[in-house]
Amino acid sequence: MNKYSLLLILMIFFTASLSHAQNHTFDSVEPTTVTREIKRDNGQLYNLIITLPFDYQKGKEYKILYYLDAWWLKDLVSGCYRLLSLSNKTTTNNMEDVILVGISSVGDERAWNLQRNMDFTPSKFNSNLKFNLGEVPLDETTTGGAEEFLLFFKQQIIPSIESDYKVDSASRGIMGHSLGGLLGFYSYLNHSDLFSNYILLAPSVWWNDSEIFRDKASVVSKRESKMFTAMGTAEIKMMKGPMAILVEKIKSENNGKLKFTYKQYENADHHSVLPQAIYDGMELIYTKSK
Repeated sequence: MNKYSLLLILMIFFTASLSHAQNHTFDSVEPTTVTREIKRDNGQLYNLIITLPFDYQKGKEYKILYYLDAWWLKDLVSGCYRLLSLSNKTTTNNMEDVILVGISSVGDERAWNLQRNMDFTPSKFNSNLKFNLGEVPLDETTTGGAEEFLLFFKQQIIPSIESDYKVDSASRGIMGHSLGGLLGFYSYLNHSDLFSNYILLAPSVWWNDSEIFRDKASVVSKRESKMFTAMGTAEIKMMKGPMAILVEKIKSENNGKLKFTYKQYENADHHSVLPQAIYDGMELIYTKSK
């Protein structure tokens, strides 16, 4: 499914939800979105796409969700959140006001694939299999930059945003799809101080023979956290098998610190899972009553 198909699905969602919208209407002013450029020490450029809640107030504290792959997911993420914001605020559906921050590569589709293949993978690709992701070969020169990227995230992205916006840093969230989901789970295991809320969509935990959890004594952090993970039943076997093992491992080891939800979507594949899973993940994490 390409970007334009996802946008079509969003338009359908908007139409279906019209009768439920009370706090805002479709004639309401669009949420404010600000884009700023940020440069790493290695010279690589990224865009930070900041979408503010309705009726944003400078002195008010907000929840914050950072999401990866904003180069192609920004419309879908902001659209799903807007739908949730339009819903009736009741005791069973009372959405938090959330600042959304998308991290985007700068350039064309190849630049996006080069960026994510390097930044989201925790180790150099070491399989004997040869294949490409986004027409970019996976090898030791194009992968394995997750540690450096998370350092950039911690030292530059977060201070850049959270010095300008008042946010609840204790409940900071991250959303990632595929390799982005792999990075999200890697950060949960190895940098639990960064985030406490995780929305991981079809995460590529198969990476390098599932090394991310294969030899770990425990895969559950001691920090209080919420995690929503999702995968479609039509996902390929390489993705589904390792994910099923990880889910069982998490459930068997859960120490009560992690509120873990795993949801499968009937007949959804690696990309068609996104619209509903993004919506459901944000609803689960950011509904006040849940």
